[in-house]
Amino acid sequence: MKKAAVIINRKSGKKKKPPVEYGVLRALQGQGYDVEILYTDGSDAKALAMEASEYADLIVSSGGDGTIGEIIDGMVECASDASLSILPAGTVNDYTRALGLPLDMNEAIRNLSKPQETIEVDVIRFNGRHAAYLIALGDFMESFTGVSSKVKNRFGLFAYLYAGLRALFTMKNYRVTIDTAEEKVMSDSILTIVANTSSVGSFDRLLPQARVDDHQLHIINIQPSTAKEIIEIIIAAFRGRIVEHGNVHYMRTRKLMLDTDRLEVMDVDGDAESFNAMEIEVVPACVRINVPESYA
Repeated sequence: MKKAAVIINRKSGKKKKPPVEYGVLRALQGQGYDVEILYTDGSDAKALAMEASEYADLIVSSGGDGTIGEIIDGMVECASDASLSILPAGTVNDYTRALGLPLDMNEAIRNLSKPQETIEVDVIRFNGRHAAYLIALGDFMESFTGVSSKVKNRFGLFAYLYAGLRALFTMKNYRVTIDTAEEKVMSDSILTIVANTSSVGSFDRLLPQARVDDHQLHIINIQPSTAKEIIEIIIAAFRGRIVEHGNVHYMRTRKLMLDTDRLEVMDVDGDAESFNAMEIEVVPACVRINVPESYA
């Protein structure tokens, strides 16, 4: 019998959610899986994924982007043969957006019962670890990720404009060095992003050129900007045209060195972590993700 491990982060998201166990069990058992439910607070999701990889044909992540990142890190580290299905239980759910999957949990659970197509996705390796899709530096990023889905859906662009302008009065510049085979950049900055997905910071089309399987790292670096320029950048980001702004430097590469003069914290897949100078590279096609055929 096929085996599935469902890793549930009950702390994901900012509001209480109905339990997902019954729906997941029904969907997977209906597909012939012997199902084990595992719980995490996020800190041990990597270890759980490594343990589950020893016996599971399928791993299901029910959590946010950080939980997905931890699970993918564990799967890559142990060269897992399992495939991964995703249930969006986070606040931002960038990775789900980038895959074009529904953000509604009930629909996502129903999709587990549908015929699946497997895609091989890239991951980001940095200093011996792996991220699913994102490494970001700077206070500006926090202003975007802090916009809740409810507020975003109600106010759209204006919610981002408000958050970005509010951040303008508190964020601090830093000096960044980005060294790739193609070019070297040394610049004062307010935001640096290394990603392999189109959706970042809940902007669905921040990097519309990026795909989870294009074997590229997509980098944007934003230099210090005035209030007028911040408004222009946010509008451009909302329209999927941020790389066209004069204060935004855009690069594509497979490998880079990244360092700053003063930052102590960075954002990895939506979670804050300690920053250290690092070598970053794309690892092509190393995790298999299940996507319903109708969404593939």
